[in-house]
Amino acid sequence: MRLSIRWRLALWNTFALACVLSLLGGLVFWLFRQTHERIDRALQERAEHALLNLDQSLLQQFQQLKNDPQVQTDMPKRLAHWIYEFKEHDSFFCVVYDQTGRAILKTEEMPSQSAPEPPREDLTAPQYQEVSIPVLGRQRVLQGRLHAGSENYAIVLLASLAEIDRVRLEVQNERAEVDREFRAVASFVAASIPVAILFVGGVGYLLARKALAPVDRLNRLAEGINAKRLDRRLPVLHPDDELGRLTTTINAMIARLERSFAEIRRFTGDASHELRTPLTAIRAEAEIALAKPMTPAEHNHLLGSILEECDRLTRLTDQLLNLSREDSNGFTQVRDLLDLSALVKQVTETMTPLMESKGLHLECACRLALPIRGDESRLRQVFINLLDNAIKYTPRDGRITVESCRDGNNALVRIRDNGIGIASEHQERVFERFYRVDKARGRAEGGAGLGLSIARSIIQSHGGAITLSSEQGAGTTVVVQLALNELSPALGSAGRS
Repeated sequence: MRLSIRWRLALWNTFALACVLSLLGGLVFWLFRQTHERIDRALQERAEHALLNLDQSLLQQFQQLKNDPQVQTDMPKRLAHWIYEFKEHDSFFCVVYDQTGRAILKTEEMPSQSAPEPPREDLTAPQYQEVSIPVLGRQRVLQGRLHAGSENYAIVLLASLAEIDRVRLEVQNERAEVDREFRAVASFVAASIPVAILFVGGVGYLLARKALAPVDRLNRLAEGINAKRLDRRLPVLHPDDELGRLTTTINAMIARLERSFAEIRRFTGDASHELRTPLTAIRAEAEIALAKPMTPAEHNHLLGSILEECDRLTRLTDQLLNLSREDSNGFTQVRDLLDLSALVKQVTETMTPLMESKGLHLECACRLALPIRGDESRLRQVFINLLDNAIKYTPRDGRITVESCRDGNNALVRIRDNGIGIASEHQERVFERFYRVDKARGRAEGGAGLGLSIARSIIQSHGGAITLSSEQGAGTTVVVQLALNELSPALGSAGRS
């Protein structure tokens, strides 16, 4: 089952927030991790620095002893002096071993059981150790060798690690505190993200529900609009927001539907009226023929009237069928390359006998080739309808002019007459179906008010336009505009001939 829009909005917002919070939590975790590592390195360096200072102090004292020239001349006395100095100034204990590994000198305050093991004989460079010594405890030991005359002595300096151990303990405690804070922050972030997601998800659903409440209201109002209530409109509370624009669009669509339904009802009524007229005439003629005995001549006259009404009914049915096909795109889209000027000229020649029978004068100026793509038979029907209208409403000795020309990328065909013309209030409606300026005369002459409507549908299906301008008592001009196509050599030569 597909979720509703409010649920989808809430879930998408929750998902987006979850992604943002996850990224933010990861960033916070990474920043704390980096900070933790920097603090850890700083604390480690602090402990290492304290040990390094102690080692340098031990090495410096040993080097001073080793570089003392008096050690070579007055060995026992000078060593005793240095042992005293080590204890007095730096609190270092010192033990001196001879070549046999026997302790010959040591700091007086140093207990005898605290003397460390003598260095190995292969010791060449000063060496550091951390050892635990009875009584003295943990000590930092520097072992080195001293050459005095022919004797080789081992010097052992001892410095207490109590201060270093204190620093190390402080570092360890501080690192543990940083670890606890880091774990607390990580736990808080990990616990707060799900809570925030659930909270925002609930709030997002409520906000989505509130934001979509006008849609539900529009839905309920729209359900009350049907084919019998197309005069209703939806209220537009906020015309500048998305719902306001949607409501305006729906109202415009309803207005178009209302006009379409009105046109359908009018079209149905007009079509019924137009079909009823010839059917009524046929029924009346048949009833007359059956009502009383008649001579063969009278029967022939009635049959002729019936056939005339049948012919009018056939033409009306064909026109309605053409309109239905135009509306439903029922015609096959034929797009052959043809010369519009030649087509109009052929239609004019076909209509010439009808013009001459009414005493009309024709002027045809269709010499320039106008290549277009289109359906020749349907375009021929357009110009037949237009010329037929011009012939009908132009009095004897009138003039009809047909001309074709180029206008940029378009081909234009003008059909102008000096007939009775059309009043301005009717010009906008002459292309409507079943609309006639003079209904009585139109029906008497066989017209049903569909010719111009069919012509407009055909031209619009070709991507063109048809316009009309008229002045009552001065005549009418109809202009057909179609897009030009590439001129082929064969068509070009045909147009010039």
